[in-house]
Amino acid sequence: MTTMTVTSTRRTTWPVGLALGSVSAAALVVAGVWNVLIQQHLTVSSEPVVDVPMPRLDVMRAHYLWFATTVPQERWATIVGLVGVAGLALVAVEMRRLTRDVLGRGACTAIQVAAVVWMVGAIVTIGGHRAVALMATHGNPIESVNDVAFTTDVTGDAFSAAAFVLLAAGMLALAATAYAGPRPTLLSGLSALTGLVAAVVAYGYVAGIDSITTYELGLLAAVLLPIWLVWTGRLLHHPDPSA
Repeated sequence: MTTMTVTSTRRTTWPVGLALGSVSAAALVVAGVWNVLIQQHLTVSSEPVVDVPMPRLDVMRAHYLWFATTVPQERWATIVGLVGVAGLALVAVEMRRLTRDVLGRGACTAIQVAAVVWMVGAIVTIGGHRAVALMATHGNPIESVNDVAFTTDVTGDAFSAAAFVLLAAGMLALAATAYAGPRPTLLSGLSALTGLVAAVVAYGYVAGIDSITTYELGLLAAVLLPIWLVWTGRLLHHPDPSA
């Protein structure tokens, strides 16, 4: 008598990948839009305008007293962004587990490392800006407040630039892998576009161009990465492993 043994696969009984991608995408949409609103002073007060000549230290103190009022919203927007980026890292980990191609595995690793680097930089920025707000509102020497703010911003920008360089490299490598597959899909084009925009954002951080780090970053966080996460999460639960 012949018997048949049925072995279970590692696929789950419900679309965990799609759920993870959707939650991460939603968090990034909220964080991306919120960050643009903060940068455009739509959800926070505008920086005070000095109409009369004032000593430089008084101008700096007025600036940092205003800046302290924006820190709570910035902190919460960043925390929401951390949730989304953590989801991106988990999706990349699962993609790497399912990928057999060397270039594809390297691409997933680069995306995962990019997410971790950005999260470290974001946490450093949260702590540094909170220190600036507390120092500015508790009578500390304004030169010291300015030094802490400058150091925090430069360090945070360095982490962000590195993260987006890695993200761009990972997405472009993933696009090349998907395009070279037996059935190139939307994933290749979407990954390529996301990688190109990430490269532009990285340039914005290196060159110190605020318009790029506001609008292109908003496009990346609120549109491209959420679409990529939802689409990739759907593919992770695809019944055909070659997908």
